[in-house]
Amino acid sequence: MKTASYILIVSIVCLNMEISSETSGKHPDPNHPETLKSNPPATEHTSPAPHPSEPRKNFIETHPDNQVSMMKFNNVYEHRLMFRTGWGIGKLSPAILNETGPAWMTNSFFRQTSEPGSPLAIPYKGTDDLNVNAQFWDIRYGYKNKYEIQLAQDTTLGVYSRDLPASNNFFSPRSGNYWGSAFEGNRLLRFEGVSNHLRFSYTHPITKIFMIGPSLNFHRYSERNNITYGSYSTSRPEAPVPNKTTWSIGGDANAEYSMKGILPGIFMKLKLRDWWEVRARYEILDRKGDFSVLGSQIIQEVFTDSSSNLTAVVPAYGGQVRDKGSILNIESSFRYCRFTLDFGVIRQDIKRTYPLYLGDTVGNVTRTDYSARSIGIGVSEMSNATKHQVTEFYIMPGVSFFYDSDGVY
Repeated sequence: MKTASYILIVSIVCLNMEISSETSGKHPDPNHPETLKSNPPATEHTSPAPHPSEPRKNFIETHPDNQVSMMKFNNVYEHRLMFRTGWGIGKLSPAILNETGPAWMTNSFFRQTSEPGSPLAIPYKGTDDLNVNAQFWDIRYGYKNKYEIQLAQDTTLGVYSRDLPASNNFFSPRSGNYWGSAFEGNRLLRFEGVSNHLRFSYTHPITKIFMIGPSLNFHRYSERNNITYGSYSTSRPEAPVPNKTTWSIGGDANAEYSMKGILPGIFMKLKLRDWWEVRARYEILDRKGDFSVLGSQIIQEVFTDSSSNLTAVVPAYGGQVRDKGSILNIESSFRYCRFTLDFGVIRQDIKRTYPLYLGDTVGNVTRTDYSARSIGIGVSEMSNATKHQVTEFYIMPGVSFFYDSDGVY
């Protein structure tokens, strides 16, 4: 009887567990797959790491004009306007001095036919190259980096004291009426040359970095030389006026030139980097125009009895002048944003001639007592070509403005 009771109790307990399992839908074993599927194991919640705060930017960094990449200035724009100005130094070999030696010597020989016994003027020392300062400015307009218009001016200036070697020295040999002497013939006190250019150029791309094309320059040139004339002679006892010393003690003259011409040339560009460009221009120079020389020369005459006279004579000359040669310009340009800094050299190699040279030195002093320039017609000046050479090294900062369909930069 007790055994039957135990069996009944166990049956009732098993039946209750089965009914509970079906009702909850869960397996009584917590490790059973069904149980794990219904109740996945709890995971530990982790919060994300906080992001570091960005540093505050100042006004310059956040300004709208400074948010544009500088690469945009390396593009090719439809229109570009550039302004430059600069300064330089250089060397000058002036025609006004280079022509003096041969001209005075030749003219003194010709004077023997009209004024026999006049002193000869033989050059024995010329002038060295002279230091000059230079000033530059230009305005350039460019279209698509191929077409360019340039308005430019180059001023060369040299000022020389009497202690600098800006002169020609002459020797006059002994003659029948004069003792031998040495004197300074022509001295340059101030030189100023101004070149004005209006250039039109086109450069065609040959490679990715090299462009070349023609250039045409409408050119004007003016030159002003402030000069003095020297002379010295002493007459011998056999001369008509014996033992008289005649020499030039002062006075000066202005020799002015005005010329113009159209200069063809070649213009080249080499783009080595986005920020570095090398440019070169070679032009054939041919300009012509007029010149004039006008001034005064103070002559002192000292006689045997120690008396003396001061007399002014007037050198007055004029005519036509022509320069032929070449102009070479090479410059290296460095760019940062819209700003540029250019370093360059300009070399002018010129031969000066005079198709017409007329004039005389007017005064009351006996011509044979002093060395004058040409008389009437400057045969020597008209028959020779004289070197005129200028070399200038310069630096030019500049700024550019750009325009295309997107606006002005």
